[in-house]
Amino acid sequence: MTATRRAGGTFDAKKCLLRVLHAYSALTPPRLLKIPSDFSFSDVHDFFLIDILLDDHLNRYPPARDYQRSFWKWALEKLESLSGDEEDNEIDERMYQHYTTLIPSACANALPSDSYITHYWKPLHQTLSSDVEVESIYETITLLESRATIAAGTTGLRTWRASFALAQFLVEHTDLVARRAVLELGSGTGFLGILIASLHLRFDLTSAAPTNFSQSADPPTIYLTDVNPCVLDRCQHNTKLPCNRSSSHPNIEYRLLDWCDAISSRDSLASFLANTNAEVILGADVVFDPAMVPPLVGTLSVALSQGRARVALLGITIRNQATISYFLQEIEKALLVVEVQHIVEDSFISLTLDQVDAQLEVRILKITKAEPTVRYSFDTSASPQEVQMRPV
Repeated sequence: MTATRRAGGTFDAKKCLLRVLHAYSALTPPRLLKIPSDFSFSDVHDFFLIDILLDDHLNRYPPARDYQRSFWKWALEKLESLSGDEEDNEIDERMYQHYTTLIPSACANALPSDSYITHYWKPLHQTLSSDVEVESIYETITLLESRATIAAGTTGLRTWRASFALAQFLVEHTDLVARRAVLELGSGTGFLGILIASLHLRFDLTSAAPTNFSQSADPPTIYLTDVNPCVLDRCQHNTKLPCNRSSSHPNIEYRLLDWCDAISSRDSLASFLANTNAEVILGADVVFDPAMVPPLVGTLSVALSQGRARVALLGITIRNQATISYFLQEIEKALLVVEVQHIVEDSFISLTLDQVDAQLEVRILKITKAEPTVRYSFDTSASPQEVQMRPV
């Protein structure tokens, strides 16, 4: 889906209000939102009314009701402060009416409900300028997510910062995944799967320009995997939402995958991975539990020894340095690991700025199969003039 807006205003006002739209869609707390006091009442009013309250997408995939309540309380207070004493500055009654519908009942559930969240991302080479509609350069990813850190016994029902960092890297290096079969480990909500599907459908590898696969070969297969059936169901639900470009990708597979199979059922895992013909392995926030390091390393080792697999790209959140060190120590025994220099820009995609891992460092690792060390011996049967070094 490509984002569209209709409210007017100056170019700078549009950019500022667009950031508010992105923040609202991602459930950013209103206390973190800013609208300059010198913006015109009419611009801000029309933005709240047309681009948020009456927006078709946000009505079909709305933020949670309790978040909307806090947002509209803030929005109405902002409009009242901008209106001043001008009689013509009247707030549309529909905004007040909507706010009253959000007032909770006495028996309202205290636990945070799942919510739709829409993230906006900017494809490579798209830039803001005064002669381009600022809304038209963004694409969206909409997800139904848990707002609890742990839900149904798993952390996989929400999107974490490492996914955003890896997504930014992939958008900036589209050639790594365009026209390539991809397998993701621990797919969670489906965020990266939706992005990869969008890149498959949007870009042609040779020209880095939008392409229409309906007029050519089908795009490569994307394998989205997770160990938790509940998480994989949510992943499939999100990728199939009609608003997501991934819903039109014809080759997305969903598979349960237990990394422990690398230890207990290595042949079975190798067979599955070989049949995928995946060229790129992805994983975001997959290093979190020391007990899961050997299974993860084993899975990556098997994956990169199968078929066309060339590289694994991991987004690693630094929560516990000891766990990260243990992972690097183990994986470097079998594979080549290079840290990719990459700066995570929060402006790349709308982020919930107070999420629990917002301030944690994320590193991007490029992992490839280690080339065997070649040892040489002298061919002593040759004459002194013909002595050669031959590989052992």
